[in-house]
Amino acid sequence: MLRALCLCSLMFLLSGCTTLGKIAQVAANPDIQVGSNSHQPSTVGFSLLAEPDVNPNDSGEAAPIEFQLVLLAEDSRLLATDYDQITTDIEKALAKNYINHQDYTLLPGQFKYLPPEALDEKVHYLGVVARYADSESAEWRKVIKLKNTGQTYQILVHLRRDEVEIKKDQEEE
Repeated sequence: MLRALCLCSLMFLLSGCTTLGKIAQVAANPDIQVGSNSHQPSTVGFSLLAEPDVNPNDSGEAAPIEFQLVLLAEDSRLLATDYDQITTDIEKALAKNYINHQDYTLLPGQFKYLPPEALDEKVHYLGVVARYADSESAEWRKVIKLKNTGQTYQILVHLRRDEVEIKKDQEEE
């Protein structure tokens, strides 16, 4: 009995050494991952592509396209808002659903890559709002759902002649 008790005590002490070793590693290098991959923040990288005939002006010539990548807690406000509201004051139009956004402009035929970044834990949706010259006939917004933990996303934002297309490629970590 005493032998079993000593063996259990030794195993308990050794497991504590392993834990202390991990704590020391994290203290020395805060970039070391703590927890499983499924509990880590999702990462998202973007490929932005404008077609050569994107955003035709009154003369039918392609023109640069301004757009926003919008991080959202919920998508209903973006889907319900109108073009003038969202382009005048995006934060006011989206209210508490809004988390953050970034503005971009692409020339016709241009490609831009944005490296992966960790996703905020509040983010559940990604929206794209494009400022087409003819907003009434264009499909100027799109939204996709994202998981904020355990995923690696590569997202293609494809700006076509008069519509936004979003495609996501994801891997579970």
